[in-house]
Amino acid sequence: MNRDYSRTEYVFGSDALHKMQQATFLIIGADGLAQEIAKNLALTGVSAIRIFDPTPVSYRDLSSSPFLRIEDAKSGAPRDKTIAPHIQQLNPLCAIDVVTNLSFSSIKELIQPSQVVIQTCSLPNLPLGHVGDVCHAAGVPYVLCTTNGLSGRLFCDFLARHTVLDVDGERCEDITLSNCIIEAAPSHIGNSGMNGWRFFFATSKVHELSDGYTALIRDLKFVAVDGKGAQQTSVSMEHLEKLVNQQVWTVSITGHSRFEAVPCNSSVAASICSFLSELKHKGFEALHLRGGYVKRIKEPLDIPFLPYSEAAKAPQYSDLMVDFSKLGRSDVLHSIYCAITEAMSVGHPSALSLLSPETAWNNEMARTNLSNLIDFCNEHKSSCPLLGTCIPELTNADNRTLLETFLMTYNGQIAPLVSFMGGWGAQEALKSVSGKYTPIHQFYYYECFEALPPRESPFHPLNGGFESLKTIFRPADRYEGQRMLFGDRLQDIISSASLFVIGAGALGCELLKQFALIGAATSPQAILELTDLDNIENSNLSRQFLFREKDIGKMKADVAAASVKLMNPELNINARCLRVGEETEDILNSDFWLSKTVIINALDNVPTRMYVDGKCCLYRKALLESGTLGQKANMQVIVPWLTETYGSQRDPETGDDPACTIHNFPNTIVHCIVYATSEFKGVFEQGCADFAKLKADGLQVFIDGLLKNKDTIETRLLQMQTICMKLPSCANLIDRACNWACALFEKYFILTIEKILSDFPVDAKDKDGNNFWSGEKRPPHKLVYDANNPIHRDFILTAARLYTIILGKEVDISSETVASIATGYFATSPSSPAKATILTREVAAKQISNSLNYTYNNENISKLLTDDTLFDQEFLTQLSVWGVTPRALIFEKDDLTNGHVQYIASLANLRAENYDIPTIDYNEARRLSGSIIPAMVTTTASVVGLVGIEFYKVLLWNNPDLSARHPLSNYKSAFFNFALPSLQLSEPGPCNFVECSTTKERITPWDNIELPKTVTVQQVIDYFHNRYKGDVDSIIFNTRMVYSSFGNGEAVLHKRLAELVNDPPGQIFFIVGCSDPDTYDEIEVPKLCLVN
Repeated sequence: MNRDYSRTEYVFGSDALHKMQQATFLIIGADGLAQEIAKNLALTGVSAIRIFDPTPVSYRDLSSSPFLRIEDAKSGAPRDKTIAPHIQQLNPLCAIDVVTNLSFSSIKELIQPSQVVIQTCSLPNLPLGHVGDVCHAAGVPYVLCTTNGLSGRLFCDFLARHTVLDVDGERCEDITLSNCIIEAAPSHIGNSGMNGWRFFFATSKVHELSDGYTALIRDLKFVAVDGKGAQQTSVSMEHLEKLVNQQVWTVSITGHSRFEAVPCNSSVAASICSFLSELKHKGFEALHLRGGYVKRIKEPLDIPFLPYSEAAKAPQYSDLMVDFSKLGRSDVLHSIYCAITEAMSVGHPSALSLLSPETAWNNEMARTNLSNLIDFCNEHKSSCPLLGTCIPELTNADNRTLLETFLMTYNGQIAPLVSFMGGWGAQEALKSVSGKYTPIHQFYYYECFEALPPRESPFHPLNGGFESLKTIFRPADRYEGQRMLFGDRLQDIISSASLFVIGAGALGCELLKQFALIGAATSPQAILELTDLDNIENSNLSRQFLFREKDIGKMKADVAAASVKLMNPELNINARCLRVGEETEDILNSDFWLSKTVIINALDNVPTRMYVDGKCCLYRKALLESGTLGQKANMQVIVPWLTETYGSQRDPETGDDPACTIHNFPNTIVHCIVYATSEFKGVFEQGCADFAKLKADGLQVFIDGLLKNKDTIETRLLQMQTICMKLPSCANLIDRACNWACALFEKYFILTIEKILSDFPVDAKDKDGNNFWSGEKRPPHKLVYDANNPIHRDFILTAARLYTIILGKEVDISSETVASIATGYFATSPSSPAKATILTREVAAKQISNSLNYTYNNENISKLLTDDTLFDQEFLTQLSVWGVTPRALIFEKDDLTNGHVQYIASLANLRAENYDIPTIDYNEARRLSGSIIPAMVTTTASVVGLVGIEFYKVLLWNNPDLSARHPLSNYKSAFFNFALPSLQLSEPGPCNFVECSTTKERITPWDNIELPKTVTVQQVIDYFHNRYKGDVDSIIFNTRMVYSSFGNGEAVLHKRLAELVNDPPGQIFFIVGCSDPDTYDEIEVPKLCLVN
């Protein structure tokens, strides 16, 4: 089976993806980090992965490995040979090979078949960093990526000259220009020969341009005006339009939707100035008439890289990758890592002792190891100048606590950090072969020591977090690597946590893997609840690693749960296929929410996120929120009473374009795609569904169904009319289908356009006397069918094919048959009897409306459906003769053979041709019409790793011992963009609140007033009056008002409030409306919660 990489292709582009999928990668290492990188590469679809690491599997490996089992640790099997079959299962099309006998002396020969070398650990005779020097000399890019305890590092060497073809990953799209202002500025000395003239542009929406960008400007139309502003159509502006359009300009930003630009070509600039000056001399000015697009042009960027031994002496860090609370931390981590790397390369005891399990939280050993490393640096700084650069940071007293913590946690391994660093490591390797995105230049360091329990907490390992060091290494303990960092007590808290994971897609799969590896929900009383409504599709396999080809069609939740259960049999997991929302509150009730420790969203839609956020506020639950969009990702941690909620930080709604723009005045290809998709769903989905009901149920039953929803009657009849439009007599189904497709072409691209131009001629004026077709409005022109135009042919062929499908009898229609019938159809005069009159949408709608005359009854609709001018009665009779049964289509973007996207693409491009709008290819039409969200596995893996690190922290937020809780400053919200590259880690926003005007107390979204279910309405009113000095005006349950002081409120005063809402089980929440009795101003009060 061929894999569908469309979601990944929409991020990288076809050229870059092709380069990646032709590349071979050598991974030196098979620890958890190497496995994560190999997983990401295999799912991306690379050609081959070669792995070398004969190290025996240990229990510590299990803490970060999704592929290794307890049995592997018991047997001590080689890591590389053990994981290779598992990586192969991820993608049967990717060649997985285990390398044997790799050594420093043989590495030159063995790296040559590879396009990239990735190293995740130091192996005998293959020291970290030094391998990179060999790779640099051999002309092979090198990526070093390691994790140690709660810290990690990344180093990239992409050789002396690496060319970046796409520096930021942003999509270059046509932006509609709404205006172009040309100013005469005699005193202005411009660039590129534009002396004396300036061009200012306005866009219809906020642009994404920046100063210095180059952009292609095209399709501007100008008109000459005299000194009074009168248009002079006799003055040709064609020469100016040729000079301005199809030129590359350099941009200077003047506003969110405005910019100034000058041509890059100085001779073109001089010609423009000459034309404008001559025009001015004649007494005229150039005025923008209409039209115009601007599209960014990206220029390649060459970046030089140094080999490891040279780069480490004066490290460079990516400026945009920063934790704002840890500025300067990279230099400290660079020094300690370099010292350890050099010491290990020569087998120095100061480094080898770090590998001993006894170093875990051993202060004395940490101090000794640090002292020995400093001595090592001093002893060898003359022969290795790099070590001399490490000494200042290692001996700085301000760094001692950090360095000792680093050394005490060096041997630990946790899945979240491996996931985070593995995503970045794999992505950097992919950049090296594709030229896609700006790489890390050259070092990146990360640590999350704040994930440890606060130092004064009883859960901190140095405060008794370990019952004894021996318990760290209990036999057959898969959490050994994690216990070395957090100790036994926090491990018990992790295992006792009950979770609710919402979504089993790309984010969900990574989250489930992570929770299985860290041991969440493994104690008898804990459970991980998982829900997802979707089934598995081919396009999921390139990002959702818990699924295989054999799982296609099965429910995601069921397969994901079974997969992670194999990963960790101790995990207690329950899979559901439930929508999370008001319709399932009888199942996901208050008892359900209250039983969970943490809620984790893995969603791709805002409404459900908002719903879950609301539930977390009601039930006071921590929420971990994350999302991805192509190369970008974000993560937010929400902690009750500590941070802001998800709902308090929302992006502004962009809004949809007006319907009149979509239907009559499109100016972008997106408008055309929206129109085409709407027409597909209106005709082939809803129209066909109604048509099928009419044929199956009969006229009267069908009309009865229509009358149940009178608001949609006219729209539904109009959609049916398109299917049953009057056509010449057809001998068979193929004849009817081809003629129908031709009639549709005529309707969409000829008659509809004629009607628009009849209503608004090209020279039409608006009520103020200005040109109607100006600014963003583009006057259309009707098409003439061209048999040699592939888009024309595709539309007719695809429409005809879909027509036979909806009639329930798909037949093979050859392109020759279509061409023959289309040629005859369009050669026929519109007035010929052989060519029935085609009704435009507007004419048909008016005729339907007039026939019904707003009187929706059985008789009128029956009469309308038997009107031969609207609904071809001969065709309806022939259906029985042809033996067909109509059926509706459901738009499916991922079936490349069903013709759905082909139809939408051809319809949209022909409509674009009507309006002189740039067209798009099939893949872009598929993305837009299917609302496909670009995605890649590396982004998902990295952001989920950050979620996991915050998970360790939120487990302690509700501990009764306040010293155990993390302060706000320890939590991190994150946003990153692989393409720049950028990573911003920052403190979450503090808890939002409002102030009660009468009591001056702060009220947060987490606050509730808890009263017993026995209280009456009067008692509630009295409580709020006494506490908040206000009058209760209303009490609302969900969206229903159960008490109002302005209505018949007195009738319910003595009833129990719970009784008014039928006494649902569990907690019951109400919104209480209060006002000041003197000023009548609203008083902010908390929610009311009735409890048992």
